[in-house]
Amino acid sequence: MPQLRRNLNSSREKKTEGARKVRIRPMDPVEMCGKGTSVVKLYRVEEIIDQTRIHHLVFFDRHGWYCEHGKQCGAVGDVQKFTRNKF
Repeated sequence: MPQLRRNLNSSREKKTEGARKVRIRPMDPVEMCGKGTSVVKLYRVEEIIDQTRIHHLVFFDRHGWYCEHGKQCGAVGDVQKFTRNKF
């Protein structure tokens, strides 16, 4: 998760959101998780905001879609959009 930055000297300044880039790569769940895995789909997401890179693993199994950072992680929505547009 990206670190939150606070400017204690000036509360009037608003942080401008940098350009966000997302790269999504499908991966083999059996290769990554093992032979007995219940994971059906697995994606590696590389999120770049300004100069910060954040890597995510997004899984789909009997529990639904979730990221290693939690179900509310933004990478889950990115992968859902990616798979929806692909099929």
